[in-house]
Amino acid sequence: MTEIGNHQRAASSEQRPLSKSAIDFSLEFHFPFDMGYWSETRAWLLRDPAKLIRYLVLFACSIVVIVQLYECFAKLYNPPISTHSYYNLNDTIEMPAITICREPPYREEVLTNLSGGYCPHPKYATCWMNYPFGEVSLDEFFENATHDISDTFVLYGLNGDKNNLEIDSSLHFYMGRCHTLRPKAPTKRVSKSVGYSLMVEHARSTTSTSDVDTGGTGWHVFIHDKRENFTEINMKGSGRVEYVFVNINEEIEIKLQSQYFSNVETRDVPCSSDEGYSDLKCGDYCIWQDLADESKCSGPWMHQIVNEPCNDTLSMRNLISDYKEVYENEDDFECDCILPCQSRIYTTFIQSRKAFNQPEPRSLIYVYYTTKLISMIEERPSYDTTQFIADVGGSLGFLLGLSVLGLIGILEHMTLFFCGGFIKRMQQKEQSKLGEPSEDGQSQTSDETIDVATVYKKKSTN
Repeated sequence: MTEIGNHQRAASSEQRPLSKSAIDFSLEFHFPFDMGYWSETRAWLLRDPAKLIRYLVLFACSIVVIVQLYECFAKLYNPPISTHSYYNLNDTIEMPAITICREPPYREEVLTNLSGGYCPHPKYATCWMNYPFGEVSLDEFFENATHDISDTFVLYGLNGDKNNLEIDSSLHFYMGRCHTLRPKAPTKRVSKSVGYSLMVEHARSTTSTSDVDTGGTGWHVFIHDKRENFTEINMKGSGRVEYVFVNINEEIEIKLQSQYFSNVETRDVPCSSDEGYSDLKCGDYCIWQDLADESKCSGPWMHQIVNEPCNDTLSMRNLISDYKEVYENEDDFECDCILPCQSRIYTTFIQSRKAFNQPEPRSLIYVYYTTKLISMIEERPSYDTTQFIADVGGSLGFLLGLSVLGLIGILEHMTLFFCGGFIKRMQQKEQSKLGEPSEDGQSQTSDETIDVATVYKKKSTN
């Protein structure tokens, strides 16, 4: 009976429900960390709520400082560019280059004779239907059909002397052979007598075969920077060339004004400062190479192209057709040619145009300055290291209250925090070395210093 009663009491005690105190103890046992964390946080906030406000303001100011520092570093890496415009009165002034192309550009009788068919201009298909490709080379065909310097100039000079000029010729498909005059040195005076004076001669003709509507025969005059080489494709759309057409038996005076542009090379927009670099010539070479690769041959006007010259009617007509499409297209051709860092643009004003009464078909051209005043337009970086330091110091000082001395203190604390253990071990190592006995049994530490007056007092007492 005793064993049975004990067993029943044990079973009844196991099935008895938990009391309220036991449930509270269980909850407290399972969630001690959560309840303790929030209670401590609430107690900390109630004890010093101003500290929370200070931390929130500090956090917001830190975010603003990070954003401002990012902007400062971005401007220092890629500084913004500002444009400055002013006028400059120079002691000397640079004359432009002048390129003169004849109109009509070709000798019709020579073209017809060499091609074996009617040929006023190589752009016509009749020039290539019966062309003897195996007998007459294309170089000979274009060389004999164009006009050289002696056929164009009667007199030419700068400041009354032709030795002040350099003259060279270049072959083009539509313009024929053009002649470019460049000054050898800047001029010190400005007037009509020290500028360009050109007398050009023409073989009278009434047929205009170029794509420029001039209303008659004469000369195409292009005024451009002497660093630029004349090109018939890119020159007309570059915006850096002045153009004047001069008729036969005409005397014309052209006044010049000059604008100087200086660009800053950036990471996004590079430019070239090379003296002999011409972006227009680079564009021409890019177009020629693309056309030559498409047609599998080249023409005599396509300089420095390594492809073989066209040797049959079909390939020549295909090349001319593709070239015409590019020449008449107003859109820019995609080429990887960077712009020059320095360039000049010349503005022309026609001072006078009047008849030049000569028995020969000649014309007289004057090109000159009337002032040394030049319009200068320069690009300059508008953000440098000095402004970067000022912006960073202003942001840190205004938003975080930091200064140079404060930064030094922060660096000291960071050094001690990260390297404190290593520094302490080094100091202990040095102290242990100083405390070791030397070879003669004496300590390496220095003896204590005794005041001389104290020693003297002791002696007198004795």
